[in-house]
Amino acid sequence: MVIGKIDAKENLVYTAKKAVETTPFWEEKFKELDLNALTPELLAELTEKVTIKPHDLYETDRVWPSYVRNGEVFHAVMRTSGTTGRPKRIAFTIDDKRRTARQMKPWVTEYFEKGERVASFFPPLPSSSGNFAISGLEGNNAGVSYFQIPITYLRDRNLLLREFEDIKPTSIWALTATAYNLGLILPEKIRNDVNTIVVGGETLTPELAKATLELFPNAVIIDNFGSTEDDVTAFRVVSRRKVSPFHIGESVLVLEETGDEDYSEYKRVYITKVMEKGELTGLPLFNYDIGDLARVENGEVVSIIRVKDVVVLGGAKLHIDQVMDIVYGHEHLKDFVMIYYPLSPENPRPKVIIRVAYEGEKPTGLEDEVKELIYEANNPVRYEVEEAKSSELVVEAVPMEKLREGLPVKPGKTKRIYIAGKDI
Repeated sequence: MVIGKIDAKENLVYTAKKAVETTPFWEEKFKELDLNALTPELLAELTEKVTIKPHDLYETDRVWPSYVRNGEVFHAVMRTSGTTGRPKRIAFTIDDKRRTARQMKPWVTEYFEKGERVASFFPPLPSSSGNFAISGLEGNNAGVSYFQIPITYLRDRNLLLREFEDIKPTSIWALTATAYNLGLILPEKIRNDVNTIVVGGETLTPELAKATLELFPNAVIIDNFGSTEDDVTAFRVVSRRKVSPFHIGESVLVLEETGDEDYSEYKRVYITKVMEKGELTGLPLFNYDIGDLARVENGEVVSIIRVKDVVVLGGAKLHIDQVMDIVYGHEHLKDFVMIYYPLSPENPRPKVIIRVAYEGEKPTGLEDEVKELIYEANNPVRYEVEEAKSSELVVEAVPMEKLREGLPVKPGKTKRIYIAGKDI
């Protein structure tokens, strides 16, 4: 199944030719293919050959275009967490800013009138979310006041309330979990004045959307599906009465069967970035296999699981790959599972228990050692757990034979992540 920007063949061909011309990675991937014959449908047939994965992005000498590597165009460099503790760095050009504005235009022009006041918790560079937010508003010349609020204010209720009283926001932009948590903190008067909540970065389930909208009775939610690599790929509008399907503006999405019976109703997402003729992107992408899953009903994407091998702790993402590297690189550890207590109205502090299994005698201080290794690999998790105290991380070391005792019956996002409680 192919959806999105499927009627712009000329732009797709231009994007591919420019990628082949300037990047060794895509020159190799498109070898022996007739680029003039390239279509979204052909890309769908090539997900085994013409594709790129997150780990490929570390090879900047091969995936960044020559005009970026040689400093021929101005570009910002954004940072996104790596699944093995190394950050991936993504070049972002002026043309990428223009493309982001086009992606956001439908909801910016419909939901933001002159005089709107945005309280944003999306951090600026090197984070991508703040850069996209500014690009979308600036590129559409929206008559909006954009107030950047330090994320550290989430740790100090008095500073937070004083800031909101000064700003008097009509819109809140934040990570999905942060928006919900703000609803638990802010006074009713401030919550009632908010008419739009722009979220992204984490899965928005129907339960979490309902709980958030109950806290902000006059608001609608703009739910963005995006990534540092492809900007704001898609969005949907969620209100009390209805949920729109995802709208995809500037990308081609190929949706394939997963082959996993536990996710039979979902399809694997491959993302292709399409630039307009003459534009230069910092990172060409064709069939980007980010690991996300889309649920399709009547030919439309109605929900997306962001990445099935990740748990979210107060806005920080803990990837299963990080834990896997630590466990299987440790001389005393043999296996592990993760028990996840996600954010919910009954559980305002998400929690994960990482149960690691050893054989023989238990080494002294094993739990503390594993936790410190996780913090070294993922500083955002350290911040959320140790400083912000918005989430909890517990490491349990058990003998190998007790690893899977007392687990929830059904696995969660993967067969290693088990969800306890209500996953919203």
